[in-house]
Amino acid sequence: MNKEVAPRFAMLGGGLALLLMLSFAGACAGRAASPTPTPTKTPMIQAREATATSSPTFTPVPTDTPGPTATPTLDPSLIVPARDPGLSPFTGLRPADPAVLQRRPLAVKFANIAAVRPQSGLSKADVVVESQIEFSATRFTAIYQSQDAPRMGSIRSARLIDAELPVIFDAVLCFSGGAEPVRQKLYKSAFGDHILEALMYSQSYFRDPNIAVPNNLFASTSALWAVAQNKGWNKTPNPTGAWVFSAAAPAGAAPASKLDVAYPQGVVSWGYDAASGRWLRSIDGQPHKDTLDGKQLSAADVVVITANHVKTLILEYGTTEMAGGVNRSVEVQLWGEGPVKILRDGKVYEGKWVRTMGDAPFRFVDAQGQDIPLKPGNSWWQVVPYDMKVTLHP
Repeated sequence: MNKEVAPRFAMLGGGLALLLMLSFAGACAGRAASPTPTPTKTPMIQAREATATSSPTFTPVPTDTPGPTATPTLDPSLIVPARDPGLSPFTGLRPADPAVLQRRPLAVKFANIAAVRPQSGLSKADVVVESQIEFSATRFTAIYQSQDAPRMGSIRSARLIDAELPVIFDAVLCFSGGAEPVRQKLYKSAFGDHILEALMYSQSYFRDPNIAVPNNLFASTSALWAVAQNKGWNKTPNPTGAWVFSAAAPAGAAPASKLDVAYPQGVVSWGYDAASGRWLRSIDGQPHKDTLDGKQLSAADVVVITANHVKTLILEYGTTEMAGGVNRSVEVQLWGEGPVKILRDGKVYEGKWVRTMGDAPFRFVDAQGQDIPLKPGNSWWQVVPYDMKVTLHP
């Protein structure tokens, strides 16, 4: 006991001093007995699963892109959907039928292995997000609101990144199924009450008998929106994405004519087509097309998002871990901040993406904290880990 504390105990009297000493000892013993959490390879997942019904705990992501993240004063010349309900929040365009902006977005999970290409319906999405999964493959989460697609697919199972994207876009998540720990995480999330899983809503999807299982699952936007309407989910979205647009390319960018993203199972390339003012997509040197129109997929904006990728203890395939953990589920940590490259109009703008909390705006900002405006039109997001090779050609 501290020498300064002992005399005070003596003055209190034997009984009271004994009582205080026993209480002090008990409190110390209680603290000593508190268990120390056993570390695992996935502490982030366990922490977030424990609060699945509330906002997750977000951890800052390291970035070498400096700059403040304060909310900027917007340039009045920018196209800001938040100031005009007649504009699409995802494309910055004014659709011919403004009623389409009242329907809730659909986040549809697509396969992207060689056997399923070319897919159907990706050209109709407002935003397509490509991210890595197990076995170093990639999948798409396509966001639909302003356009309809009569055929979308091949539709496959969800992954851990789909716990983040529906929140960012305020979307109904549509997928075929998933590993049980992933499914439980999705259903326990804040949007778990508006999920259209094929396992539960088989009547909303269809199988193409000319394509082998499991790559033959498809759907239409009309069928999925009909279910969302019947369930009371089809409401005007309130996305946490806060993007601004501009018709003209801002000053201060470097020229860019081509982008190569070295995904292990197929290098994705985007080449700028000056005639159309759009970026054209290829995989391993071959044009990536859409079966709906037979045309090469293109985008007004290509956004390269660098984020932490963590292999979790969830097995996406089999019941035992394979060599190198290649079958383990990958958590893409789209919270905190990280580097971003935005390609538009044959130029590249560098900055960072920012999402400080689960319900905070997902923004693209420059070194001064000002929003980097996108070109009005559809976007493709290429989500990559820090160690992936991304090459820009001037």
